[in-house]
Amino acid sequence: MLRLISWILFFPGITFAWEVVQEETPVLPLAPLTETVWRQPVAPGGEFDVVAVHRYRNREVQAIAALFFLPGTNMNGELVILNERHNLWLYLANRGIEVFAMDYRTHFVSHEIKQIDFMKEWTVAAFVDDAVLLVQEIRLLLPNHPLFVGGFSRGVSYAYALAGKAEFAGLIALDGSFKQSNPKGFDLASALAQFDKRRDYASVLSRRGYTARTALMSGVIEDPNGPASSDKYEAVGEELANVLHRAWGPGALANTEQRLSPIRILAQQMVDYDWYFPSIQNIEGRSIAAHADDPATGLDDHFGRMSLPIIYFGSGNMGAEFVLSGVYSATRSGSRDVTLHLLEGYGHADVLVADSARVDVYEVIEAWLRARLPEPVKELQKND
Repeated sequence: MLRLISWILFFPGITFAWEVVQEETPVLPLAPLTETVWRQPVAPGGEFDVVAVHRYRNREVQAIAALFFLPGTNMNGELVILNERHNLWLYLANRGIEVFAMDYRTHFVSHEIKQIDFMKEWTVAAFVDDAVLLVQEIRLLLPNHPLFVGGFSRGVSYAYALAGKAEFAGLIALDGSFKQSNPKGFDLASALAQFDKRRDYASVLSRRGYTARTALMSGVIEDPNGPASSDKYEAVGEELANVLHRAWGPGALANTEQRLSPIRILAQQMVDYDWYFPSIQNIEGRSIAAHADDPATGLDDHFGRMSLPIIYFGSGNMGAEFVLSGVYSATRSGSRDVTLHLLEGYGHADVLVADSARVDVYEVIEAWLRARLPEPVKELQKND
């Protein structure tokens, strides 16, 4: 078991207080796979200005690299699927690639909170700076391990931005982008003025409401063949499958019509999503995506001059414009080592948990990552 660790570092105006809130604990029934959780307060130090990172590793497998993973909108670093067939983090951890998955500030805001004005300052830059703090401490933990960065959905845009602030061995982009392939005009000043006028500082996860959404997901986890909440469906699994298939257009969120992902796995993946997400980031994200170099931020100043290897996976059902933006972001990044994978028939969530994701995504990432390890690490693997 890890000794309780707390590092206090001082920089002008900022205090780093990286502390263990869960010591290395076996993930039952998956031992020797373990989880450690660190928490880090961030500026400006309000009640909800805190982030965390979860470390997943297999103590019986020699670590060869680490992956810092940035989840998508409303997602977090909690382990919810205890099956490596449907969980990239477990798959990699069991093969010597330690995973550090981030909890954004949103993870610490309950759905019961009603006063959300504090989220108006939770910008893209703030979240990227939060990630920088975590990366600094991960490097102290594993100074000799190659560190990769990866993300899913919105987490991909954070990963691209973070690559301009820290050095990584490679970038894994799972169904997300940084720039638009065919940008449309966007009036940032007008959007910000409307944002201030509306005062809608955060979006909520579902229009169904927390109770109804949680009941639907929990019902599927308990028994997909159980009773539905509507007479239109014979079972709750069928109800959720229909909801997910239609949510963003036919099969875009999840291709449940072709059953790429088990409906219970989809429910497990989604049930504990964070409830709120700061609306300001939707505005800033559109501005960043619409410019080769957005004059409103320095987060993309390095774009076009990036040198780290990049691998991109795009879900075919999200549509051509979405996929092309992902391809554009990778190929126009400046990297000379770009690998592209189109996942035909996949919905967005299927990229993470489909029955075929192990072959189409996990194994591809593992092989790509191993091929880009520094030569001394490769030699060490050969000797073992």
